[in-house]
Amino acid sequence: MRNNRATTLETSFVKEHNLSTAPPPKDSLFWKMWEASLSIAEQALHTDFIQGIKSGTLDPVEYGGFNVSDAYYCFNGAEDYLVAEKKATDKALKAFLLKKYISYQNYNQTFPKIWHLKNSEGIVPSKVCKEYSQFESKVAATQDPIYTLIVMIPCEYLWAWLGAQLSPPTSGNLYASWITGNNDPHGAYAMGNFLEAYQKNHTIDEGLAIELYKQAITFEYENFNTALKK
Repeated sequence: MRNNRATTLETSFVKEHNLSTAPPPKDSLFWKMWEASLSIAEQALHTDFIQGIKSGTLDPVEYGGFNVSDAYYCFNGAEDYLVAEKKATDKALKAFLLKKYISYQNYNQTFPKIWHLKNSEGIVPSKVCKEYSQFESKVAATQDPIYTLIVMIPCEYLWAWLGAQLSPPTSGNLYASWITGNNDPHGAYAMGNFLEAYQKNHTIDEGLAIELYKQAITFEYENFNTALKK
């Protein structure tokens, strides 16, 4: 039950692109964006959906509905990362964006086997999920490719942070594998350290980066907050 949108960075990928999976420096853009959004992350932690995962009381039907709606995001988001990848000129940035595209494509191939739906055409996504997808498409189409990477990070790090806050899972918790599977920030850290290195040779508008990051993490929160029937 790991985050279906998380990017797995193999050791070979990390070495090839000279990346570090250690926590980024305290004054880095990675932490500036996170600290500006921490209150939103706290709200996500205290949603009924996440607290239901913590206690193991979340209705599996509700969990399944969340994943089916979220699959709409994954099916539609894959192409966004390919759009950004084609515009990127930095080798490592291109590799990150292509890696994200491939991870979505791989999940999209397994989705029909898990949920018995052919593709996203039959999915009725939540309003928030649809708006989140449209937001990422706009960033990929209109902004420099580095900002597409930046709007990836809230998903990558928020879910890892949530996993850490919920750990260790209680004995017999149905969602223990969600908690332990997401409790791994190394992929997000690698992205943060890449941003640090990228800024030495390229300009990143930190104000714009924080704005886009906060918008993305707000969508993440709203996805959790609207997941259960009111």
